[in-house]
Amino acid sequence: MRKWLMALLYVAGVILAFIYRNEILGWLREDHNLLLSIGAATLLAFIPVIPYKAVIALFGYAYGSVAGAAICWLATTIAAALVYGIVKYIFQDRAGTYLASIPLLEKFSSAVQRRPFASIVLARLTPVIPQMVVNIYAGVSGLHFWSYLAATGLGKIPGISLYAFLGGQLFLHPKSAVIAILVYVAVIALAVWSLRPRRSLG
Repeated sequence: MRKWLMALLYVAGVILAFIYRNEILGWLREDHNLLLSIGAATLLAFIPVIPYKAVIALFGYAYGSVAGAAICWLATTIAAALVYGIVKYIFQDRAGTYLASIPLLEKFSSAVQRRPFASIVLARLTPVIPQMVVNIYAGVSGLHFWSYLAATGLGKIPGISLYAFLGGQLFLHPKSAVIAILVYVAVIALAVWSLRPRRSLG
């Protein structure tokens, strides 16, 4: 039931964003206050039901691919750091109970234990992994903060760059958009290949 509710909220968020797209774009374009834009993008990163990929595309459309990507990268990195601190120092027990209910988390935990930095980078690269879960996991497991933050910042660059580029260029340069998607898929494939378990020789 909870999964269906989350799905409905997600769809509702997309529909509302579409209905009010002109008002949102007008606000972004008319009030180019950088701090306000970063604050809004950070706040939206805290709301799981909002499809953040659409937010990145919206910022890319309103500000241009490069500026939109930079704003959303900074905003999501700030949000990741704040969630880490909140979970680690305030809600660690409750967050641990929440994570225990998530399937396949054990495999992710074992991967993080073997190669923590690379595993966080890969988790940030992979679009199907809920980013809030990664933030909560890092706080619960007590990963080294600066290593976690560096891996987060690095891993977010390709995906955010892609969605901001699509938002700013999809309808103007569709061929370039297809190439960008293929490059992104290649980056993920390369990351997965580099992290595969190595067979010992002999």
